[in-house]
Amino acid sequence: MAGSARKQKRSRLSDAASDKAPTPNEDRVKRRRFSENSVSIDKPSSQAQDVLAVQSSDIQSKKTRPWLFDRPVGGRYTNLDPLVTPDEAYLFVGLETAVQVYATTTSRLVRTLQVEAGHKVIGFRICPVDPEHLYIFTSSGFVTKWHWQSGKQLARWGSDCLAIAGDLIVNERADHPDVLFFSLQQKEGKRQIVVNALGDEELQGVVVMQTTKRISSFTIAREGRVIVAADGHNLIMGTTTSLDPESIQSVQYTWKEASLPVHSKCFHLRDNASESRNTLQGSYPLDLAVGESGGSILIYQDVLNTLFGQESGRDAEKKSVSRKLHWHRGPVNAVRWSKDGNYIMSGGEESVMVLWQLDTGRKQFLPHLSSPVCNIVVSPGGDSYVVKLADNSVMVLSARELQPSATITGLQLCPEPSSINSPVVAALHPQRAEQLLVAVPASHQSSQYDSQPASRAVLQTYDIRSNCHIARQALTRTNATTLNIGPEGSPILAPDVRYLDVAHDGKWLATTDTWTPHSQDTEAVDSTVSNVASAKPCRSEVFLKFWKWSTSSDTWELVTRVDGPHFSDGRHSALLGLVSRPGAHEFATVGEDAFVRFWCPTARYRSGLKANDEPQVQLDTWKCRGLIDLKGFLGGAQTTSLDTACLAFSEDGSVLAICLSAESAATGGLVLLIDVRSCTVQYRRTGAFHGEPCAMSFLGKYLIISSTHSVTVWDTVDDIVRTIQSSESTGSSSSGNPQLLAVNPRNQTFAVVARGADGSSSDSSKKRRKNRSHMRIYDVPSFQLVFQDHLRNRPLALLSDASSGDYVVIDAAAHVQRLGCEETTVQKTTQTRDSSHHLDSGLTSLFSRTHERNPAQPVDLDSSSQAKGLASVFGSTPSFSLPAMSVLFRNVVQSFGAK
Repeated sequence: MAGSARKQKRSRLSDAASDKAPTPNEDRVKRRRFSENSVSIDKPSSQAQDVLAVQSSDIQSKKTRPWLFDRPVGGRYTNLDPLVTPDEAYLFVGLETAVQVYATTTSRLVRTLQVEAGHKVIGFRICPVDPEHLYIFTSSGFVTKWHWQSGKQLARWGSDCLAIAGDLIVNERADHPDVLFFSLQQKEGKRQIVVNALGDEELQGVVVMQTTKRISSFTIAREGRVIVAADGHNLIMGTTTSLDPESIQSVQYTWKEASLPVHSKCFHLRDNASESRNTLQGSYPLDLAVGESGGSILIYQDVLNTLFGQESGRDAEKKSVSRKLHWHRGPVNAVRWSKDGNYIMSGGEESVMVLWQLDTGRKQFLPHLSSPVCNIVVSPGGDSYVVKLADNSVMVLSARELQPSATITGLQLCPEPSSINSPVVAALHPQRAEQLLVAVPASHQSSQYDSQPASRAVLQTYDIRSNCHIARQALTRTNATTLNIGPEGSPILAPDVRYLDVAHDGKWLATTDTWTPHSQDTEAVDSTVSNVASAKPCRSEVFLKFWKWSTSSDTWELVTRVDGPHFSDGRHSALLGLVSRPGAHEFATVGEDAFVRFWCPTARYRSGLKANDEPQVQLDTWKCRGLIDLKGFLGGAQTTSLDTACLAFSEDGSVLAICLSAESAATGGLVLLIDVRSCTVQYRRTGAFHGEPCAMSFLGKYLIISSTHSVTVWDTVDDIVRTIQSSESTGSSSSGNPQLLAVNPRNQTFAVVARGADGSSSDSSKKRRKNRSHMRIYDVPSFQLVFQDHLRNRPLALLSDASSGDYVVIDAAAHVQRLGCEETTVQKTTQTRDSSHHLDSGLTSLFSRTHERNPAQPVDLDSSSQAKGLASVFGSTPSFSLPAMSVLFRNVVQSFGAK
């Protein structure tokens, strides 16, 4: 949404914020005159009902504080081949709506080229004549020309159409226009290939091929005189004798079609015309490699003769057949010729890149990659290989040693969340709000086991200010180097991290992970106890782990693992909530066994032995200091377990609130207030919300509860419940779906967003608009709507930055976006800073940034962070034990480059 449009939307009267709380008399007048926009208040039956609202005349006089979205960071890399500049100094990676430029020497982001709103990137090409120019193709049929070093858009051509793929031929002569190729999709389901001359802004192309086959990709060779397209089962090739950009309307291609003996997943065309000295006019010696879904690779030398049967007179008798290579046990996702044509690189679901030497038939492997291989690209000089993996990472490998020279890691969320009831497990670091802690899968396998939910077994630390990956750490046992398929063919899944939270000072991290064996493994055992009414077929293992931050190693060190923190009937019970107590090293958990447990650290003692060689460093362990039985509050005598529950501490940490869903919709939900010190229930409140509880949080004396059908606020002092938002009043189609909640004490607001399902591409535009998720921000204590906007992608997590007053949204496209008030946005230094004016990777750009910084940008004067960075390089190690000088120099450069 544009800035002007968003500003007009916030200036509406219904979205205005009030700066002072209204009086009770004003509320009653408001309710009588404007009953449709009032909020309902539920009190005990002995008290009269009231409402908090403001008159429309007061709203007009108030000045609204506009809320603005920052530019999103993160994002998921699309299935487009990365590109490398001819000098191999920079790497281009495509996102859904942008192209990112990385420096290969430092693996850091230096530029983001953002396309227009509503457009998607379907391809990009570096200009071979001027490598400083980049062409970007979008799904709306437009192509833009960029000077990527400065980030300026130089030209734009296009017309409204639905494009699938694009490519470009750059003419070396300045007086001749470039030639653009587009693969278009028509309303009738037909596919077209259109050729355009980039002259005027409006493209007037000519259709050179139209077919009913679902062409997914195409490639061009011999300066546009050869076009090869594939639909999986067939290969279509078009040839022309000449391609004159000045007379593009008269170009004609001769098309031939050949059926493939396999179902192709990918292909790569190599032009070996430079090696053929006797090239006849109209003959195009091209080599083709096809990767198929069964794991084999077909090689066609001189594809026109071997596959399409176009033989010359003397070569008719020497017509060769295809050559077959087979090692992969799954689909081949990427295949690529080497620069000299002597090797072929391939990759698939095995997380292994294979190098095939064609003359000898020998294979060389690069095993144990972090995820399946998606794309393989050879640099223009042939000295490097670029490998894009399924876990949203890209590696640049040297062609000789196969050693990584650059590694780029994005936000590694699950590609497709298995369910809207499985939100992203994430938290902001309480002391370093720019660091996002998120649980991600150890490997992104995308085979026949897609129905199985991905196990989030790794903790990723991501810097949302500089848009860069910081670290990865395993939280559970992972199968990184072992076969992850059982004897019966069932997948072996890693434990799944369900909850995590960080203490207020960032010294302790608590996580819970659950592991469930495959149903085939427990089928025989479960059948023997199927007649027992109380027996459950689920045999999950639940672990509660406490981690301590180590400043020396910059990692979380496991201190205590609690096996089965909640249990019933001799089995582990699932955890339903985990929350950290403010101002103390303590955590609270609630489980299906209807118990609340409080966990705190204590000194570790070892009988007869010293606890630690260093007395100043205390060794800790965690234990349960108290528990509360909730079975008496569940309503039914035969109910012994919980299905859903939510926990929240008050701001001072003295009270713990827990939400329990009621058995009947008439009574509403149940809220219990627990004295943390004595571990006793002090007060209970029924009818506080409707539906299943999703999230809750304290904001002063107010307890804000988000459920599947409403958002309510309970004034714990006056015992008043206010319904701020309900499914009936909003008329949202996402009613019944979980709602995300975040509060911000800095600006006294809270935000709510429903995690509704996205409309698929087959849905109508009206249905997609109805399924959009809306984010709403309310002011406290007036409880007026101060901001409302729809989100393009389905939100998966909503976090609050208490230091800046911003809200952080993580969506299904792996985007992380900040939403802040305009007054605080100007003062923030957490904006994503572009390093584009430091593109040269020399020492001047690293050590002279303070002299070249734009005066309009705020200067970071945090010298302690720089000192900490150098301390991590040198530490307290004696001089005679330091590593080599080259290693020290590299670490110092990286330390300054990270600031």
